[in-house]
Amino acid sequence: MEIKKAVGRKPKVTYKTMLRLTDALQHNSTISEACRYAGISLTTYYSYMSNEVFAEKMQAAKENRNKVVFSYSTYF
Repeated sequence: MEIKKAVGRKPKVTYKTMLRLTDALQHNSTISEACRYAGISLTTYYSYMSNEVFAEKMQAAKENRNKVVFSYSTYF
């Protein structure tokens, strides 16, 4: 049995991008500023909002704006 390579483009929004977006949104940034910080366009952000997991993470980040949030993640 032969294993084939995946065909197509890499996704624009990765786990690291989602971490950057949620971090920026939790620190009272606008969506435009958060997208610029994460390195994606507003169009990409809104197209990914149809993804259930992505939309959930962004909503949670917006709700945590005025709360103290500790992040134990590290960037490589």
